[in-house]
Amino acid sequence: MTSGKPVKSHSAIASSESKPRERAPLDTNEAYRRGVKLLHEKCKALQRSNERLVFRLHRVQKMTRSRARDVEILKAKLDSLGDEWRTAPDPMDVKEEGEE
Repeated sequence: MTSGKPVKSHSAIASSESKPRERAPLDTNEAYRRGVKLLHEKCKALQRSNERLVFRLHRVQKMTRSRARDVEILKAKLDSLGDEWRTAPDPMDVKEEGEE
């Protein structure tokens, strides 16, 4: 079995390959740097997106609480005025003329 390492040769090709081998670690390091930089940028973009989603979620929760509070205030006001809103027929149940 082979170890996966290239076979060394003593020809002129081996001496010309020494320069790329010397640059290979630098190219590899540069490739890793670029990869890390791209990954970092993607992480930052994802973080910004998550922050926007959290902000939107909090805003919707606040709107929901405000609506629930407004409904309770309206119910209390209608009850204090003696309005019969609780016993009124549901508008969805009322049939219009011509409907069967």
